[in-house]
Amino acid sequence: MHDFAVIGLGAIGSATAAELVRRGHSVVGFDRYTPPHTMGSAHSDTRMIRAAWYHGSPYMPLVRDAFRRWKKLERSSGRTLLRTGGALMMGPEDGRVFAGSPLRGVVRPDTGDLLLSVEEVVERFPWLRPDHGTVTIYEPGAAVLSLEACIAAMLEAAGAANLRFDEPATGWSASASGVRIRTERGEYSARRLAIAAGAWTPQLLPELSLPLEVERTVQYWFEPAGPHADTLAEGPAWVWELAREGTWYGFPPTERGLKAGMHFQAGRGTDVERVDRAVGTEETRELRRLFGRYAPGVAGALAHASVCLYTNTPDEDFILDRHPDHPEAVLFAGGSGHAFKFAPVLGSLLADLLTDEPTSGALAPFSIDRFR
Repeated sequence: MHDFAVIGLGAIGSATAAELVRRGHSVVGFDRYTPPHTMGSAHSDTRMIRAAWYHGSPYMPLVRDAFRRWKKLERSSGRTLLRTGGALMMGPEDGRVFAGSPLRGVVRPDTGDLLLSVEEVVERFPWLRPDHGTVTIYEPGAAVLSLEACIAAMLEAAGAANLRFDEPATGWSASASGVRIRTERGEYSARRLAIAAGAWTPQLLPELSLPLEVERTVQYWFEPAGPHADTLAEGPAWVWELAREGTWYGFPPTERGLKAGMHFQAGRGTDVERVDRAVGTEETRELRRLFGRYAPGVAGALAHASVCLYTNTPDEDFILDRHPDHPEAVLFAGGSGHAFKFAPVLGSLLADLLTDEPTSGALAPFSIDRFR
């Protein structure tokens, strides 16, 4: 019998397995594919890590800890995981982007962040064309995470575990003697279990009727173009709320290209087993229209596009808690499109729950009870 089992070896699951191995425990882990794969959420080249979005929220101490843990993993793995290039947070002052983050609480002398006028945005980043009235916070300390390298580093750190790729967990049960995990190849036993299965969570926890919605979102990579193509790679990334279209984001170009997409749009709910993974020309045309209006000439030929899955809670906050009926099991669910940056912290918190370590109240906002 292993000490612990982990179902799902994407960002959160691999971080959990790595942390448990670091603490000296025996671990068995399962994933239906070989991470990093393109079927769930933990893929697509890059993710942002930034603090300005989270000022005044329960996530603020987590994002600070995440920065520290990613840098530590970067040193220990010998891989390049972070690249600091700054980030822009843009939108109307009363819009979604700044909801819960009053500007006076975001831009403070101790943060180094800057509140920029429309004219200052254009002067600093001449490839952007914000509308009159757009509020912009420039966070120079924000960074871009290299997603595949991050997951590879966490899986390497979990290398002493029995990691079983391409072996989907089909079910599990708990008793006084521990947990049993069923897969397509057999059964495995452990003292306790962590479930971090992303969009497949409802299938593994049907008895909880969690209010999770799987959302289909598309990520695009364009060849950088125009007179500013060479400077785009220096940054920044951006998250930009637009009045009608939704929230548009983009990243400095990598070898794959200039990545961009839309964050949270109504009508994109799907089923994980029947999701449409083909990207239509009309979808691409809509994103090109945004570039044409707000960053003209920047996006060249389409290099690649892929479907990514968000698993959203109604309040867009995570669920990280013990199973209410089976304390031998803990779960992470509802990453809601912003979990990756926190992966090493969330993995540590799941490991704390599994090993009965105190969590200092950090998990209170993520209790499953708010949906029961």
